[in-house]
Amino acid sequence: MKKFIRIQSQNAVRVKRVLLAACTVFFPLLLFGQNDVQLSQQMFSRINYNPASTGLSEDIYVYVLARQQWMGFNSAPETVVINGHTFVPWTQSGWGFSIVGDMLGFEKSINPKIRYAFHIPFMQLKSSLSLGIGVGAMYKLQDFSKAEYENPADPNRQYGSVDQVRPDFDFGMEYNSKYFSVGGSITHLGNKINNNLTTESSPHFYLHARGMFDLNANWQLTPALAWHNTKTANQLESNLTVFMKKRFWTGVSYRVQESVVILAGAYITPNIMLGYSYDWSTVNLHNNSTGSHEIMLSLRIPQPAKTRKANRMRECFHSWW
Repeated sequence: MKKFIRIQSQNAVRVKRVLLAACTVFFPLLLFGQNDVQLSQQMFSRINYNPASTGLSEDIYVYVLARQQWMGFNSAPETVVINGHTFVPWTQSGWGFSIVGDMLGFEKSINPKIRYAFHIPFMQLKSSLSLGIGVGAMYKLQDFSKAEYENPADPNRQYGSVDQVRPDFDFGMEYNSKYFSVGGSITHLGNKINNNLTTESSPHFYLHARGMFDLNANWQLTPALAWHNTKTANQLESNLTVFMKKRFWTGVSYRVQESVVILAGAYITPNIMLGYSYDWSTVNLHNNSTGSHEIMLSLRIPQPAKTRKANRMRECFHSWW
């Protein structure tokens, strides 16, 4: 704890005392760099983690998610994610975009990207291999006027704000079949914030696998496993979700030594999906926080039947999330 305070003193920055308790729990993440937010409902639109997932359906999908983390803390993290993508037949590729906005205390970041994935179908296996890239920028702003100091007269105190824009790149691969999906990706390639900022972004590594099993005509079981790594931390997450009549779902996730997640959702209409998740911390943070909340809205814009009929190579894909 003394080391943590000493390092923060060198940066002359103090977030509010109540947030300091949360920072001690996530010390490695905050000390060496800001990491991607861990979304609890990323299974429904994961292109911001893996660009190879772009355009797995010939329909147009728009996905909006809002996350409020560590409820009960002042200046706690807030995240907004907007994804959109579709398959473009004459390019045999998926095209889309993602925008991730994140705010934590006196720091804000915006990460817009164009997403592209080339799909290689295996007609006999009714499966596909996708190779994807993401190209965009990472913008970070630190407004020191919103920081609180343990000692207002600290001679190392910083004033004003510092911001920076850097190019940002992702790469991913994914294999999809009717009953399972497996993939991996690297995000934030070539993105390193200079030493004028108190955080830097280093590459993030992701692996994920998911299955789909029909219990009967009305019930489907979906187990999943995901791994996330940065240069300072590893995160392993397991999930089990049950779909009812392909209209409702509920599930539970467990992040090792971090949290338990309850999620549920439904199709309001055949083309509009609404989901909610609640994270309960399994570490000391739950003594000061009421948990994290996440709301997700997904809109599907169906392509004309004529387009679907012409695009027969898509029959081997099975996009069920």
